[in-house]
Amino acid sequence: MIVWNCIINKEGKLISNPFSATEVTAQRAVALGYFDGVHLGHQKIFHTMLEAAKEYNIRAAVQTFENPPASKSQNNLITTYPERCHLVSHMGIDDLFALPFNEKVKDMSPDKFMEVCLKGWMNTRVVVVGRDYRFGKDRTGDVKTLQNWGDKNGITIIAVDPINYEDRRISSSWVRELIASGEVDKAETLLGHPVAFSGMVEKGQQLGRKLGFPTANIRIPSQKMIPKFGVYASAYIHDGKLYPSITNIGLRPTVNKDDTLPLTETMLFDQHMQLYGTHGTVLLLSFIRPEKQFSSIDELQSQMQKDQIETRKYHKSRQIPVRFEGYV
Repeated sequence: MIVWNCIINKEGKLISNPFSATEVTAQRAVALGYFDGVHLGHQKIFHTMLEAAKEYNIRAAVQTFENPPASKSQNNLITTYPERCHLVSHMGIDDLFALPFNEKVKDMSPDKFMEVCLKGWMNTRVVVVGRDYRFGKDRTGDVKTLQNWGDKNGITIIAVDPINYEDRRISSSWVRELIASGEVDKAETLLGHPVAFSGMVEKGQQLGRKLGFPTANIRIPSQKMIPKFGVYASAYIHDGKLYPSITNIGLRPTVNKDDTLPLTETMLFDQHMQLYGTHGTVLLLSFIRPEKQFSSIDELQSQMQKDQIETRKYHKSRQIPVRFEGYV
């Protein structure tokens, strides 16, 4: 997959990455959206776009944003930009067009976006969007705007209906609600893949190791929403392999007196690997219990043993394989 980043110059024109003439002039079917989470509704749009690309024998492309619009910038992203790129890259997409969400893009009228970005930059032949897609300054453009423009320019516009689950439309907002309440198993159902976060393993107080529960500590990336504090059955990706694990997310009130930033602590079952300084990805699979403050270290240690027993039962009973190819 080719990632096309762009720069907008002082004249308001787009300057894209310098690829070959064939790649620049190739026609495309393009799926438009922010696609936070890359949930099942987004995937339906991608599949529709891929079918159109095959029918027209043109390249398949996705347009997204490098950084979140203001409405998505308050530390509530399901997926960071690199995570979205990884997930999209596993879907047979030829090109990913990434716009910076800056003032110039924010103030771009629907007409200018269609002419400069769709027609000029992406060389679009087919546009695929969700039925409720909005775009341009103050979100004044919609599917009807696209269809009127498409009719005048010989460009096919396809609007995709949403997917419903339990009589509710699958949306990024719903997934965020579920993550905030710890319902990561249901969030996985809507996403089609687990809730996940990645980062470098930090060297902390090593209290877990002293208690007999060595952990890999990872900070949740900035702008990414933090799940409900507590203990989760999880899976850990290291060096392209998946390991059953247990994860605690929170402020560790029993042992932590100074750190005000939430930390994730993940213990890999039956593994003894040196993970400090390595990159890891944690997949949250099921909520075990909320975070609480214990009266003593012994009480905490006893509860950790109980958590491990329950989490091992979960891993033993889970019949559906964990999908993680989009995170490596």
